[in-house]
Amino acid sequence: MIQITMQIDENEPLGQYLLARADETGEPIAEVAKAESAASILARVRMLHERYMNGEFSQGYMADQLGIERIDMIHLLDSMGLPSANI
Repeated sequence: MIQITMQIDENEPLGQYLLARADETGEPIAEVAKAESAASILARVRMLHERYMNGEFSQGYMADQLGIERIDMIHLLDSMGLPSANI
C-alpha cells in the first residue's frame, strides 16, 4: 500500500475545492483528496489509452508516460477493462 501525505492550503484554489467537496459530501477531507487523486490518475490513464488506441504512440511510450513498465501497464489496462492492443 502507498500512503501519501498532503498539506492543503485553504487559501489556494485546490484547498478551497477540496474543502467544498468535503462539505458537500460530509466525508473527511482526506477521503475526498484520496478519491480526487484516484479519479485524476484514472483519467490520465484513460486519456493516454485513447491516444494509444488512435495510433498516436506505442505501448512503450504510454508506459513511459505513466512511469511504469510496459507489462505493468498491460496489467493495469486489463484491470480497468481496457484493451491493450490497438489492432
